[in-house]
Formats: sequence, C-alpha cells, structure tokens
Amino acid sequence: MKKSTLFLGALLLSGGAFAQQSLRTLANERTVDEAPARLLSTDEVAKYYQGETVIWTENFANGIPTTWMNYGTANGTADPDAKWEYRGTTTTPSNATGSRGAYAGPASTGQLPIQSATAANGFVVFDSDFLDNNGVAGNFCGTGALACAPHVANLETGVINLLGHPTVDLVFTQYYRRFAGPGGVQSVPATYLDFSTDGGQTWTGNVALNAAIAVNSATPRNSAVAVSIGQYVGNQANVKIRFRFDGDYYFWQLDDIQVISTPKNRLTFTVGSDGAPPRDIVYGANQESARMGHMTLKQVRPVAFDVNCFNSGQNAQTNVKLQVKVFNNTGVVQTINSPVIASLPSGDTATWNQLNTYTAAWTPSAAGVYGFTYNLVSDSVNISSDTLQLVVSDSLMSLDFGDWNNSIGASTNTTQWGDGSQMTNMQELVNDEMLFGARVYISSSSQAGAILELSVYDSSGFLGSNGGWDANKLVAYGQRVLTADDVTNGYVFFNFADTNTGRGVVLNSSNIGYYFNLTMYNNQGTNTLLIRNDQTFAARSGTKYMYLAALGSWYSGYSNSLTFNNLWIRSINCPATNAANCMATSVGENPLNEVVVAPNPASDFVYVNFGLLFGEHAVEVLDLTGKVVKSTKVQADANVPVFVGDLESGLYMVRIAKGGDVKTFKVSVL
Repeated sequence: MKKSTLFLGALLLSGGAFAQQSLRTLANERTVDEAPARLLSTDEVAKYYQGETVIWTENFANGIPTTWMNYGTANGTADPDAKWEYRGTTTTPSNATGSRGAYAGPASTGQLPIQSATAANGFVVFDSDFLDNNGVAGNFCGTGALACAPHVANLETGVINLLGHPTVDLVFTQYYRRFAGPGGVQSVPATYLDFSTDGGQTWTGNVALNAAIAVNSATPRNSAVAVSIGQYVGNQANVKIRFRFDGDYYFWQLDDIQVISTPKNRLTFTVGSDGAPPRDIVYGANQESARMGHMTLKQVRPVAFDVNCFNSGQNAQTNVKLQVKVFNNTGVVQTINSPVIASLPSGDTATWNQLNTYTAAWTPSAAGVYGFTYNLVSDSVNISSDTLQLVVSDSLMSLDFGDWNNSIGASTNTTQWGDGSQMTNMQELVNDEMLFGARVYISSSSQAGAILELSVYDSSGFLGSNGGWDANKLVAYGQRVLTADDVTNGYVFFNFADTNTGRGVVLNSSNIGYYFNLTMYNNQGTNTLLIRNDQTFAARSGTKYMYLAALGSWYSGYSNSLTFNNLWIRSINCPATNAANCMATSVGENPLNEVVVAPNPASDFVYVNFGLLFGEHAVEVLDLTGKVVKSTKVQADANVPVFVGDLESGLYMVRIAKGGDVKTFKVSVL
C-alpha cells in the first residue's frame, strides 16, 4: 500500500513564465494526463485502427468548409481577427509556414508546419502568438497586433450524422505548443473539444487536451490524438464538434480529422481517476524508494511496475494482465506478470492497484543496460509500450533514465530564477557508500563563464520552504566556472576525492539518502546555464526541490509539469562491494584499469564500462591483422555501446585509449 503524504507545495505565480500551485500528492507523485483523449504516435494509430469504418472526414483540401463556423474573442471582446487560419497551396502564407509568432519555439522547428499525412493540400492553425505580437519579440499587444491575447478561438464543424454508430472515436493530427490556459493560468490546458447533439444550439460535453504538455514545450509535429466520443455523441443525428483554443500563446495546428468506428478489441494505457500516470515504476520493498534510472549493484533494490488500462474497444476483454519484459543485449532476462482480471467490460478501467507486479518485483543481479516494456495482454489483444531503459553499473547513480527531454536552470530568465537559484535531487542508499565525484550534464546552450556549485547534504539537511540547508549536514562541495571544454563535453565534473589520500567521502545508509544540490549563477543573465532533465517517470515526492532566488522560496516543481524532475546528476561511487574496500582508491589512479568490456562473446553490441573515469576516449575495433575496422570517440560513462553486429564472425581486438594510456581487450563476435 502506498502512503499518502503531504509534501512541500508551490504558490501560484501570476504573470510569470511558469506557473506553480500547492500540490497535495501521493508518495510517488503521480502526474495528470488527459482522458478519454490519448496522444499517440503514427505507429500506434496504425496499430489501433485496422480496417475500422471511417464515418466522416475532413482534410482541408479545399480550405475551411463553408458549413463550418470560425469565430472568437481577443482579451474578452469579440474580434473578427481572433480566428483560425487556413494554410493552403495558394494562400499567403502558404502551407509551408506554421506559426508566425515571435515566440513560436526553436528556429529549427517552432515556425514549421504540421507534419500530417495530407499537409501538402492544407491545414488549419490558430496562431495566438502571432495575433498578439505580430511576429515581433517584446511587442506584446503592441504595434501591428491583430488581436490581443488572451484568446478564445472556436472552429466548429458542420452537422455530422452518427445515427447507427454508438461507439466512435475522433482521430486527428495536431502540432501544439503550450503556454497558458484560461485566465493566463499555466496549470490549466488551453485546448479543448466541445460536443453538441442539437446542431450547435447547446454544448453538453467537453474534453481537455494536452494537459500533460509542459509549459513552453510542444507536441511532435505529427502528434495524433484519439478520443473516445461515443459517450458524448454516439448514435446521434445532429452532431457538431468544436475545436476550442482558450488561453494565452503559442499555437495549435490541426489536420486530417476523422470520426471512425471504435475497434472491437482494444486496450490502451490511460491515466487513472486518481491522476496516476498510464505507466509507472516503483522501487524498494515498500515501493517508496527514489526512482533511479542509474544505480549501482551495491545499491540495487526491487523494481516493480504498474499501469492503468482502459478497455477502449467495443468488446469485453477476458484474462487481462500486465506483462513486463526485462531484457539486455543477450535477450529477455525476466518476464513478470501481474494478477489476471477475468473480464474487463468495454469502457471500464483496470487501475494500478489491480495491474501491478508488486509481489513479483525484479531485482537486478548483474551490471548491464536493461530495457523493459509494458505489455497489456488479454485473450484478444497484446499492446506494448515503447522500450524504456535502466542502467546498472558498479559506480554510477542518478535519478535520470537517460532521456534528455528538456533543459532547465538559470538561463536568460531572471524574472523568477535569478543568480543563486537552486535545484536538488535526492539519491537514496540501502548500503554505505563512498562518493568520489559527480558529473552534472548540461545543455549545449550553456555558456562558458556561468558558475555552477554542487553541494551534497545528508537527507536531514533540508530545512523546508524558507529554511534552506543546514550547513552542518554538508558532506561535499565543489564550484566550477564553466569552460568551453565543459560545454563541448556536455557535462561538468566535480572531484570529491581527497587530494592527499585519494579517499572519497563516506555516505552512511543510516541517513537514508543524500541531496545533490545545484546552485546556479548566470551572471545576471549574461551566461546561460541549463541542466539536462529527464521526464520518463515523475520523481517521487521528497526527492526534488527547486529554489527561485528572485522569489526567495523553495518549491516542489511546476504544477502538472515534469519540466523540473530528474536531473542528470550522476554520482561516481565506490566500485567495490563495500565502502571500506575503496579507502585507498583514487579517481586518477591507474585510469584504464577500471575499464571493462562486455559481453564476450558478443552478437550485436559490446558495452564499455568506464567505471570512475571521465572525459573523451578513443575506441577502436581491430581485426587480427591489425586493421582498424571501427573507430569512434565516446564520453566515458557506464556501459557505452559499440555496435559490432555488422562485423563478420571471429576474434577482434577492442582498444581503449586516452592520451598515452591504452588498454586492449579480445572480443569474440558471433
């Protein structure tokens, strides 16, 4: 049973770049996604819809149909310019242009059009950004503005006859970037579907979309949305559907809208009624330990999985279960099943309380890069998630799962952050440890001259919202001024080993865990400093906090967002089975003796484990004649993959080099 705990909340900030609000969360801080809407990939759409009847469709080949209505308001007043635009082959701008706003996003993607199947013949866009600033940065509702934000823009279909179709889905392609919803509140979505069964006289149902898209983040350009709408409009003759943008900035692009028959047999991962995410992972005997995407063999603990499963098909599903497959480069190492649900009726949800592997957890027993998939299995269907990754090594620990989803920190935004802002993640221990150092991974947008401090405190050192840190609980500290090499390498290295003895810092498991706290100085906006962030799974409550210097307070994160979550702070720890065995080990001693190459023999990949080493290394694969058949440069890390699957079977030499240090391994390729 997972404890329900109240943790530090955050205040609602009006007018700022990010919104926060008080959070009352479960112990593993489940986050909210949309339901009954689901964001899908192109492959998932093809998997879910195989031969179902398309009842109604619109791909904007001839513009916005004359039977549709297009109207809206700007800053609370009806405005003829606050409406959706059609982008076609002969319009100005054409369908080669997406948003025209000054803040549409990165130059590489922000102003590009949707990547729908029929984008070549046109699509529609509501460009809140452009309407407010006319494409000029800082021109908020200024010169040339067409319609001042906030906006409410309605695109309303003509009448759709769904008589004889009680179970239907609405499917369309979108490209959306989020800022704020109604009233400028960033924790509230800005995109909605409304439904009418009387030809638009009344609107009796609505669905919020894109609630899980973080502030200042965007969907993929070909994001597919599938919504079960039978409950709103099924078997009705005078249906209208309204796409409603209600908020403040950036844009929403749409294309390829279809009403399609719901498949007879379909299971989908879905958000739980308690806000639980579609797929989750928990650690420890009580499922309350920190979720580490990187952990050492000495600190391993049971890993369990859970899901929320929605029967979105027409038929009841029998013998429904969660099946998790864990595998490495040699194949499947464990298959774990949840209890079986005998029957799941159409439209019902099986929750994480039912579909979990808590009593059959997996505990890693060897170092390696492990992949795992979630599978929803019934007598009729088998649906798999994308492959996720967990790394077990002899020395590296971090809360990140290897996904670089966004970057966060002291950039040029001084409104809330300011010099001296902080972010912290806690790494928990089940055995004593010795800490030699840490790598903090940074964005390529970071600039030399920024200052980064890393302080390590035991878990009792955090004093709460306004208290900060107990200096008596500090166990390690380092400060670095970023160099050009740091930006090139992609990380900043902190060495905590004693300069005389080479010993690391002893971390006691009796302290539960240790906070790795970053303090950032961007020199009043002169030098950008951004830390890599992973959104794969929400960090457990109590393992992450952030301090906004300009506001003078600590927060648990942004509301309904994983923009601040699991930072790429990878501690370098004792590679021995206990801390005492590392008392005389130095980070710089016999450097390449730490390197391990496995597996041997290999079929597809060999993995180079660099142990405590850091920096760029040359990796070469040579045949027995001495000819170099592969050559690459890599950054030292745990289990760096080198592909050998394209080599002929036989014996090869793998040579690792840095400067004048060289180590060679014999590897057999199958």
